[in-house]
Amino acid sequence: MEKENYAAVILAAGKGTRMNDGKESSIPKVMYEIAGKPIIDWSVKLTKDAGIDKIVLVVGYKKELIEDYFDDEVEFAVQEPQLGTGHAAASARSVLEGKAESIIVFYGDNPLYQPATVQKLITLYENPPSGGKPTIAMMTVVFDNPEFWVFGRIIKDDNGHVIDIIEQKDCTLEQLKITECNPGFYIFDAKWFWANVDKLETNNAQGEYYLTDMVRIAAQQGKKVVSMPVSEIGEALGINNPEQQKKAEEIILRRQND
Repeated sequence: MEKENYAAVILAAGKGTRMNDGKESSIPKVMYEIAGKPIIDWSVKLTKDAGIDKIVLVVGYKKELIEDYFDDEVEFAVQEPQLGTGHAAASARSVLEGKAESIIVFYGDNPLYQPATVQKLITLYENPPSGGKPTIAMMTVVFDNPEFWVFGRIIKDDNGHVIDIIEQKDCTLEQLKITECNPGFYIFDAKWFWANVDKLETNNAQGEYYLTDMVRIAAQQGKKVVSMPVSEIGEALGINNPEQQKKAEEIILRRQND
């Protein structure tokens, strides 16, 4: 079987209780609509518009609603039980291992990245300024008020290289002051990813397998991690509640009218 250069893994297994006033929702989080289509539809569209045709959705809660919506337009992997974002990405192993050289991983409820920004990250991954292909390329975002956004903080060494991501709940008081944050969009060398994802542990505030810890694993191995900022802050917006759902819709409608 011919190996694809790139495949996308979009994490879409969540329940979305915050979208439904803290109560269990009748639909998966990513099936809530913005601008007339489910959130996950926009995530798949941006991936295709960026030139990635092989797409795996990691589904879980009420997965049949997502599977019925897309039918055979994408592939599916099931996360059961749901043990965190790292566990979710690892759930795509049976569908993807050995079938792509690089994998793009992001959250299905973050549909606002623009295809041009994704292509820019791919260019950085393939042609980093200092030479030598990295193991991970990722996006970052700088916030004036990072605690409001509840994003993980980017930790860099003295040379400006990313060496870790600390989730807000796990941050020290000093780390909370860091304004450069993680919007959760990565490109991984696929062979390295599948060889190392089982090293994730659950020693954190959530007791979950964090995808973000893959950055620390890579850095500790001396692997290269490169990063670039999103093109605009709006790209980093995740959808966790009705207010953010409305804001995301405003961004999409504005882009359509530009």
